[in-house]
Amino acid sequence: MPPSLSAPMARCIPRSARCVSSNTPGGDADPAILLRQVMRNVAQPVAVAVASVPPSSPLAGVAAYHGTTLTSFTSLTLHPRPLVAFSLRLPSRMADCLRPWRTGGGRDPGLPEYEKAGSVGAASGDSGLRLPPKSDLPWPLSKLPMPEDPPIWAQSLCSQIPNPTSPPSNPSSLPPSSKMVGSAKPVPPTPLTISLLSTSNSAIADALAQPRTDHSSIFSLPDTWVSPSSSSPAHPPSLKGCVGSLQCQVVGSVMLRDLCEPGEVDGAGSEMFICRVVGVEMDSEVDEDSLLPLLHWRRKYAGVEELE
Repeated sequence: MPPSLSAPMARCIPRSARCVSSNTPGGDADPAILLRQVMRNVAQPVAVAVASVPPSSPLAGVAAYHGTTLTSFTSLTLHPRPLVAFSLRLPSRMADCLRPWRTGGGRDPGLPEYEKAGSVGAASGDSGLRLPPKSDLPWPLSKLPMPEDPPIWAQSLCSQIPNPTSPPSNPSSLPPSSKMVGSAKPVPPTPLTISLLSTSNSAIADALAQPRTDHSSIFSLPDTWVSPSSSSPAHPPSLKGCVGSLQCQVVGSVMLRDLCEPGEVDGAGSEMFICRVVGVEMDSEVDEDSLLPLLHWRRKYAGVEELE
């Protein structure tokens, strides 16, 4: 059985004995390290996200699905539409499966997938809205604490909004690459299934947390997965015995390195995916009181128990 979480008063450490600050005079503590130390003491729900392997993937024809274990999953809002979010460290095969432009669409096939994500807005030409630099904004917007040039992800979102002041472009005058992008059919939102794990699912959480390429053996385990329902055949399977499963659609993603100052991030950084929940399933044959959620706490799995 996984360890339970409790809060015995006898083990509480005085607050003054653990007070560490990164903004004290002369302090050189890294806020990221301190945040990690704090969050290790906060129990986080464990979830598993599963997406279909796209046709452009080298795994196409070998594996039908790809999954990953999430410890950064959170609910964003319920209204006007229910949204959830999680982040993935790049490069990530799971992130490649989730991006709606994963099949190319006229973008440079030599670029890594996370670089294609950053360049999607640049391929839209002048037909969409463009964000001006900070210095061109009127007061008081020009005084806001933001970078001079808008980040790529923000430009990408605005470029998808038609510019009413731009005249229609002549297709014959556009370069071949622009014609290819403009004539591409809209790609529907990427479907995925997120299972909120119970304590009985810890083995699958461990398996999908490993850096493996082919997950076909995991998805072929007997009596482990619930096949896609007839009402939503496009969504990948969910885990049996989980607290509940969410049928989602990716509605957007943010390259988190674009939110940092230039030079602050080494490498690709992380990408946050925002998903709309279009369906929720719970096992009606399992007693709700008998399902204990699986938590990640102090670098290990844990369950819960009620306080007396």
